[in-house]
Amino acid sequence: MTAASPIVAGKPGYAASSPELEEWLARHIAQGFGAESLVLSMLRSGYDETFARAAVAAALGHRPAPGSRAAGKDAGQKAAPDIAHSNVARHGGLKIPVLFSLESPRIQLFQQLLTDQECDALVALSRGRLARSPVVNPDTGDENLIDARTSMGAMFQVGEHALISRIEARIAAVTGVPAEHGEGLQILNYKPGGEYQPHFDFFNPQRPGEARQLKVGGQRIATLVIYLNSPQEGGATAFPRIGLEVAPVKGNAVYFSYLLPDGKLDERTLHAGLPVAAGEKWIATKWLRERPYRSVA
Repeated sequence: MTAASPIVAGKPGYAASSPELEEWLARHIAQGFGAESLVLSMLRSGYDETFARAAVAAALGHRPAPGSRAAGKDAGQKAAPDIAHSNVARHGGLKIPVLFSLESPRIQLFQQLLTDQECDALVALSRGRLARSPVVNPDTGDENLIDARTSMGAMFQVGEHALISRIEARIAAVTGVPAEHGEGLQILNYKPGGEYQPHFDFFNPQRPGEARQLKVGGQRIATLVIYLNSPQEGGATAFPRIGLEVAPVKGNAVYFSYLLPDGKLDERTLHAGLPVAAGEKWIATKWLRERPYRSVA
């Protein structure tokens, strides 16, 4: 769900706060909108992206927005980090380094999002329910097995386990997308030679089978891939259209969003799980939606 557009006067690139904007941010945050939805609505209204992300971060951190009348007060008050541009993401007392951040397409790599113990516990939880991973048939909406995806997977319901609830809360904190907008956590295992060939995670509304997926929670807007082990060789996450490969390192997580400010989907987020050359690979995948996942469109 994207928020209703804020009131703004001015040409694209507008970068000034106002009492109306501050009230709009506070109201939509109280209604449960996440950072990315708020930023997207501001961009559609003509705000400068850097300003929009800083204003949303300020509102979520309960501190004055940049350029506001209150910004000069309480100069000694510690500012909340900019969720989009900070070198560190936070959840409770945890500090999670951001190893790199691309602006366009939006890709971030978090270091040690999960501890080694949490990674091992997720793998252990999944072992009893692993099955061959299907994909959605774009014409029928059914889940089919295809040669392009060779992993074994296990699906968990949102909040199914205390460990999963804790991880989902951390994901919401670092991405700015509310936990209720997330699909259930999926744990995947790739054996030697296992891969997932280049694909998009978002749905194509022009294909009837994929359009069915939009009825619950709307379009996917972002993906988070958490590496639960470090394969001996291979298994990187590749973005072939931008020449980027992310090495799978235990506990690290790569986040990428694909909903553009104009509502279009960013095809530069085409990605692949490269073949595992030695050892095996375990990952946890979280797909994030426009609206609460259990709601009906």
